[in-house]
Amino acid sequence: MVKKILNNKYIQYVLMASLILGALVCIFPPQRFFFKSTAEFAIQIMIGYLVLALLLLILKQPKLMFTSFIACSILAIHLKLNTNPDLKKPQATENQTIINVALVNISNINEDPDGAIEAMLNSEACILSIPDIDPMVYEFLRDTLSEKFPYCTARIGFDPGIAVFSKFKINNQDTFFVESLPNIIGSIKPDGQDQELFFISSTTLPTFYTKDYVRLKKQLNRIAEKASMINAPILTLADYNLVQWSDEIHDFRNKAGLKDSRRGFSPAAAGDNVFGSFFESPRDHIFFSKHFKCIDFQNLESSSFQHLGIKGSFQFNPILSTTADAQ
Repeated sequence: MVKKILNNKYIQYVLMASLILGALVCIFPPQRFFFKSTAEFAIQIMIGYLVLALLLLILKQPKLMFTSFIACSILAIHLKLNTNPDLKKPQATENQTIINVALVNISNINEDPDGAIEAMLNSEACILSIPDIDPMVYEFLRDTLSEKFPYCTARIGFDPGIAVFSKFKINNQDTFFVESLPNIIGSIKPDGQDQELFFISSTTLPTFYTKDYVRLKKQLNRIAEKASMINAPILTLADYNLVQWSDEIHDFRNKAGLKDSRRGFSPAAAGDNVFGSFFESPRDHIFFSKHFKCIDFQNLESSSFQHLGIKGSFQFNPILSTTADAQ
């Protein structure tokens, strides 16, 4: 019965067009919430195309099979073009400071506060960015982390709030708001470095309507503008509530001239387990300027294996650093 239906040439044409159209909608989603949110599942749709192609192979439907493979390939190329193009992880330079920067999600801190604190203290990070933080949790973390992170800048009292803890003195502090959402700018000078590392830590809101994507794009444009104005070694980090292949992130990285610390786009890079995270692609990101090389990127977990956030390890690019010093 199924074979008989699939052998109808008109049905085949409709299905072939639908398969290609589905892939193109993931790449060029119309500015409507349904299409934008559907495009966030491009990885899962790509895997679905692959499984479908194998099923069509069994059903001996070569035209539909090749069309499904083509749609799968189109999405694979799209995803690859929107990730870090470096195939090999850069090697760490000996006798040069490694700068660890962490983005921590404390939304579930009450479930395992000791494990979360232990993970933060053992992260070896010199900067901890903690978005979506309320005043009570901020006071608790400030007292608990003060020995290892004596410096802090925070914007508490906003909904949501944000705090940045640092092992080094935070200079050039500034704050800008986009639709009442605070974004913190600052810089540190790690030990053994002659130049400062700037950062922009932001807090965002999740998307529920089309207008939420418009708000995020506006915020990302403002962050890109600020990063370009600084014109110095800079990192931007936040839970941007956007997948890395989204139009908004792609345009943001191009405008700001930033690279993605995360090299892969596996859905297993987010969440607490492989099965639960298959439908939850990473939305937290650390982007870096050409002045750096990212030598490591990993997920942060508590002692109870609860996902807490991400950490990137960076070193100054020797050539660009020398050029910047000369100028």
